[in-house]
Amino acid sequence: MSGMKSTIFNTGSEFAPTGLAAKASEADLDFCAQVIKRAGRYLESGDVKAAEASLRLGLARVPEHPECVAYLAVCLAAGKRKYITAEKLVKNIINNNPYDPTAWYALGRVNLLGGRREQAFKNFEQAKTVSRGDQKIEGIVDEMDPRKKPVVPFLPRDNFVNILLGRLRSTFNS
Repeated sequence: MSGMKSTIFNTGSEFAPTGLAAKASEADLDFCAQVIKRAGRYLESGDVKAAEASLRLGLARVPEHPECVAYLAVCLAAGKRKYITAEKLVKNIINNNPYDPTAWYALGRVNLLGGRREQAFKNFEQAKTVSRGDQKIEGIVDEMDPRKKPVVPFLPRDNFVNILLGRLRSTFNS
């Protein structure tokens, strides 16, 4: 095995680089953070192509950066309607780190764009759960969820009483 060259990384050495050598520098991670913010602004304004191009710049510097990949999946779903590809990208992140709220949020967005509302709401709830009280993430998720708060807050949303009272509330409010 010592005579094998690395096929994943073009290092020129006979051994594949260690995990430490493959890690991104602080400068690269800062660049990705800026790219993600820029892409988020593009997505908010509806410019999916610019968001995707921005994210691809980040992925060129740090391949498989989880947040870049998650937002790229949203771009693929929103712009190119590639829901299956987008879902696979995000599920790969979740398989590697099931406690990543950004990935759960992105999966919810992909499902919402793909017309799977109930699954999207479950993904948004999971994003809130794994965010461990991060108000920023919970606020973003709440903004995406078009449903109102449950009428009886101590009961689950899908409880019969909440469903019935919610329907009554929407009937009287319209």
